Amino acid sequence: MTVPATPRILVVDDDPGLRSLLEAYLGDSGFTVETAEDGVAMWTALARGMPDAIVLDLMMPGEDGLSLARRLRSESAVPILMLS
Repeated sequence: MTVPATPRILVVDDDPGLRSLLEAYLGDSGFTVETAEDGVAMWTALARGMPDAIVLDLMMPGEDGLSLARRLRSESAVPILMLS
C-alpha cells in the first residue's frame, strides 16, 4: 500500500505574522506549507513545483493578488483561495 503524499499549500501574503500563523495552523492540520512574501517570491516557489493549492492575499504591495491570480490562472488550474 502506498502512502499518499502530504498536500502542499503555498501561502502568499506580505504580512509576516499572518504568514507564520497560517503556516503553523495549516502545518498542524497535516499540510506541507511553503510561504512567499510577494509575487516575485511566489513565482520563485512555483518554479520549484506546483502546490496543491495557493492561499493568496488580495492586497499586497507591488503586483496585487488579483493580478497574480489572473496570471496564474492563465498557466494553471491550481486551486486559489483569496485572502483579504
